[in-house]
Amino acid sequence: MLPLSIDQRGIARSERIDIARRDHRWRPSNTSAAASAEIRALASWIVLFVFAGVLVALAYVWVRLMVVEVGYRLSATRQLVERLEQEGRELAVEAAAADTPGRLEQEASARLGLQRPARGQDAILP
Repeated sequence: MLPLSIDQRGIARSERIDIARRDHRWRPSNTSAAASAEIRALASWIVLFVFAGVLVALAYVWVRLMVVEVGYRLSATRQLVERLEQEGRELAVEAAAADTPGRLEQEASARLGLQRPARGQDAILP
């Protein structure tokens, strides 16, 4: 005859199986395979969402870098425009000063050695 403890374990196990079969939440015998398939599906969705998140983050960083680069180019272009405008103003002042009769006379005598004509040297052209 078997000891009482071994016999009770056998009865307890069979009672648990019967209760599980009667339970409305009873699952098939391949529950672990179904659960593992669900876990794999969940893991694939998580991996997909993480990958999409990484792609979105990389796109955001790339766009921010492009914005910063365009900002630097815009700043450099503004500085160039300001410098060229200043140079244009300086050249306009210099051109206006070069057209004065006193300046023309000074340049003619300094560069070409020309002098004002004497009284009788004037000639009137028809």
